[in-house]
Amino acid sequence: MKRFKSVSILPILLLLIFSSLQAGKYYVLCEGNIGQTNASLWSMDESLQNIEGPLIWNTSSNPMGDVGQSLTLYDHTLYIVMNGSHEVRVVDLESGETHIADIEIPNSSPRFMAVHAESGLAYISSWGLSALLIVDLESNTVIDTLEVGARPEEMLISGDELFVTLAVKSDSYDPENKVLRIDIGSNNPVVTHTYDVINGPGAMALIENQLYVTSIYYNDAWETFSGTSRINLSDHSVVSLDHGYYTNYTADINLHEGVAYRTYGRSIVPLNQDLSLNQSGALGDLADIYSHSLTNNHILVGSSDFIAPDLVTILALDGEELASFNVGALPGQIVYYTPDLVSRDQFVEHPATFSLKKNYPNPFNPSTSIPFSMEISGSVRLNIYDIRGGMVTTLVDDHLPAGDYISKWNGRDAQGKSVSSGIYHAILKSNSHSSSIKLNLIK
Repeated sequence: MKRFKSVSILPILLLLIFSSLQAGKYYVLCEGNIGQTNASLWSMDESLQNIEGPLIWNTSSNPMGDVGQSLTLYDHTLYIVMNGSHEVRVVDLESGETHIADIEIPNSSPRFMAVHAESGLAYISSWGLSALLIVDLESNTVIDTLEVGARPEEMLISGDELFVTLAVKSDSYDPENKVLRIDIGSNNPVVTHTYDVINGPGAMALIENQLYVTSIYYNDAWETFSGTSRINLSDHSVVSLDHGYYTNYTADINLHEGVAYRTYGRSIVPLNQDLSLNQSGALGDLADIYSHSLTNNHILVGSSDFIAPDLVTILALDGEELASFNVGALPGQIVYYTPDLVSRDQFVEHPATFSLKKNYPNPFNPSTSIPFSMEISGSVRLNIYDIRGGMVTTLVDDHLPAGDYISKWNGRDAQGKSVSSGIYHAILKSNSHSSSIKLNLIK
């Protein structure tokens, strides 16, 4: 579905086209049906007005492949893990969507990919080999494997540590219940800890030293059940809670303002401290939820009845429905990309050492206050960017002690000139994390 607006003034049209090219995009990977090679890739512009797809690959004459499992965004490049086709598709986003390479990994049944920014190495979980494949991203070649003793699922990298869930045993489809903690800071990755969680662990989210893990498992009648575990990475204790019978096919988990939200039923539901479901805070009311992502201050929910077209719905952080689009079969992972803000650092999606709060007033004229807090001391930078991703000014660039702070922006750029009305972004960054809010300047 596409919507076009026509205007009669050519300069305005050119300006709108230029802005849209520089603005961010959401990329949606639709898994497709097993054995039908109908996986597809779609993009939504940041204004939530237009959708394009399928991109690059046409399901009838030039198929992407069989089972688009997951997306990884790194250094202006989108890596698409194709489970049934046993390969990783490589797409350059910096100058538009361009298919530049494929990483062929026969008989590996790859699942997920994570990148260690410091080494430039990627780790791919392989069900076919019960191992992690280690890939050199400069040459797009597999340089080593790390056997893990079961079929690995999702991965998360924080600093020099890799966390991987072991979902299924290597010699059967019986559920496994392990999470591995691996030191990848040297040339020889080493498993430093193994944690027991609820059977069938998959998605993870990290808040400081607390690792949240969702699980899906089945009984002998193939009925579905789900639970959540939390690992204390400091003392290695594990707390788990089984939520019982489960109606969803996946159990994604994401973070907002230090609270874990997971898929459950028709909503995205926050977890209480004891891991119980806080149904009063549930966001959305959508049928057939298949996946959800939380990125760029939006919640994106994929819904599926396993037959294309399926639906992606975009929610505000308070649960308000903002837009919805038809896409291909089984919309899974969704990532956000803007060419001016992505660097070689891969940001783990958790607040860890700081939190950025909504500015006030908003909309504003001529100035606004931007609150943020530091949970521990550290170096941070608070920048203002325009809607095209161009740097406007730097408000904070310092090493700060723990505490609460308020930074004020007077609507001026780095040269002291007043900027025009419009949408701006405040981006708070540390060495390995990032958080953003939108500012609306009205004159």
